[in-house]
Amino acid sequence: MIDLDTKEFYDEFWPKHVPIYEKTKAYMLETITERQVGRALDAGCGHGICSVVLSELADTVTAVDLSTDSLATAREQAARFGRGNISFHHQDLQTLAPELRDFDLVWCWGVAMMAPDPMKVMHNLMRATAPGGTVYLGLYLKTWLSPVHQGVRHFCRRFMNTPRRKALVLDFFAGLTNLVCRLRGQEINRRDDNVSIQAQVDDWYYPPYKTFYSIEEILDLFRRNGFEASCIQDRLGRMKSATIFVVRAVKQAQA
Repeated sequence: MIDLDTKEFYDEFWPKHVPIYEKTKAYMLETITERQVGRALDAGCGHGICSVVLSELADTVTAVDLSTDSLATAREQAARFGRGNISFHHQDLQTLAPELRDFDLVWCWGVAMMAPDPMKVMHNLMRATAPGGTVYLGLYLKTWLSPVHQGVRHFCRRFMNTPRRKALVLDFFAGLTNLVCRLRGQEINRRDDNVSIQAQVDDWYYPPYKTFYSIEEILDLFRRNGFEASCIQDRLGRMKSATIFVVRAVKQAQA
């Protein structure tokens, strides 16, 4: 089964917001320890740029997403960069096909927590990892302000979700972000995977689902399921109350 609400959101979002290849590659090479693997899984490939980078490290890449329009965009990126070792699959990570397994590297950055049931996604990622294989998982960090963010998101989706009202919300928060950054003497808070501040606000406040986690509970989850796990990146981005952490987890042979 495909979650239709999430599919609808990302059918619209990722085709319009493809990140910069060079900067995405630089970040991934800073994050991924492995430089050559056999089989890689891009779990929630979205725009496809991460799949392209993985295809330069892996013999083959399996790219999975529930958004058909995102998959079309991802296929365009693979063709643009001449990467023929990527296969694309229309699937929901909550019900990942059992035959998709034994991957040496699993990349899932900013995806699992956007599912209705993120734990199903994470257990499927662990199952799909080969013994000795590595999972890279990026999740939203739970802070004392997480309930505030959730409240704003629910308000925006319920009351500010017409095209005109949504544009007002995106412009308001973009202007607020610009003002705060100027007052702090910082560069504009724009991520390379969200090529405008409006896109970043859209991705933050309008997805149908979003769950926040502590680092400790995710490390414990992996360790209880036969992985050696550590947090390799803590509090990415400028906003300390709205940030991602990244876990690297290696599946033990006896798991």
